[in-house]
Formats: sequence, structure tokens, C-alpha cells
Amino acid sequence: MPLLKLWNSLRGRSTNAQSLESVEAENADPSLKSKPSIRVATGSKSAARATFGLFGGGTSGTLRKRLKSISANTVLEIGVDDGARAIAVMDAVSKTSPAARYVAIDEFEMAGGVNLKQFHQTLRNHGIHPQMFPGCVERGLMQVAHTIGAIDLILISNPDAVDSNPVAIGLLERISHCGTTILALENDAWNPRQVSSSDATRRAA
Repeated sequence: MPLLKLWNSLRGRSTNAQSLESVEAENADPSLKSKPSIRVATGSKSAARATFGLFGGGTSGTLRKRLKSISANTVLEIGVDDGARAIAVMDAVSKTSPAARYVAIDEFEMAGGVNLKQFHQTLRNHGIHPQMFPGCVERGLMQVAHTIGAIDLILISNPDAVDSNPVAIGLLERISHCGTTILALENDAWNPRQVSSSDATRRAA
């Protein structure tokens, strides 16, 4: 019995000594301490951001909300900016109309804007085959009326270019049908518009 007690006491002292040495070593070298694990969140915010494609906040946010309730087989954009909006719009529209057609009217580099060739290539890289009419609004709308006809969704990024042109207003009415949605960018928001020949006559007076 005395030998057994002696063995146990020696064994316990050895274990305690090792534990003490381990604690001292960790205190001396911070790299030996266990580091807290880092969790990468994949929450709903990231998923929601991806769902809305290239849309962000501000004016794009209001357009995104408008498009939720719109179904369009043909989309006409008057004033294209850098093409990011066109990609986002077609991504949203294609959810209900996979074969939707995209048409654009813009003066492009002629007015110091985006390069026509680069814009075309950007959209092609995203699976969009645009039909573009470079030039002024009036001329572009005339070509749309002659070659395409009625449009389901019309986006006007610079409504002043249309409001000041009675001919353009008349052409917008010509390519619109009872189900056409016209959205114009006004005061940093995309608002619905209705165009009629009476508007053109009143502005021309």
C-alpha cells in the first residue's frame, strides 16, 4: 500500500507539472493559443442581392420594383448609359419572357456617350442580341416604327429629349399599344408615363 500511494502521488505530480508547463508555454507564445473560428455568413442579404442581378439602390432600385409586375416581349431603351441597366432590365424581363427582344436608341459616341461597338459587345457577352438605332430620338423612333412596330416596355432615361419634340411624342404613341408600359427617369425615380397626340399638340402650341 505505501508503494502504491507513493506511485500515485508521483504520477499526479508529473501530470500537474506537464499541465503547468503547457499553460506557461501558451502564455509565453500567443501563437500557441487556440484562435476563434471565423464563420462566413451566407445570409439572406447576399442571396437577395444576387437575385436582383445588377440592380443597386437609387434610380435602379425604383426601376427594379416597377419591373416586378411587368411582362414584356419587346423592350425599347431611349438613352442607354453604359449598358449595365440594359443587362439588368433584360435579366428581370427574361424571367417571364425568355425570348424578349431588346432595342436601343442613342447617339452613342456621336454625343460623347458610350461607344456603339463596345455597347454592342457588352450586351452580346451577356447573351443579349440588341437591335440598335444610333442617332437622335426622332430618327430612331421612326426606324423602330417602320422595322419593329409596337413595343411592350419603353424606358426613357432623358425625358426632356422627348417632351420638347412633338414629332417624337407622336412616334411614341405610334409604337405603343394598350398594354405598353412607358417609364421615364424623373427626379431620380422611374415613373410611369402616358403619351398621347394631345400632349404633342399642347407642347407644340
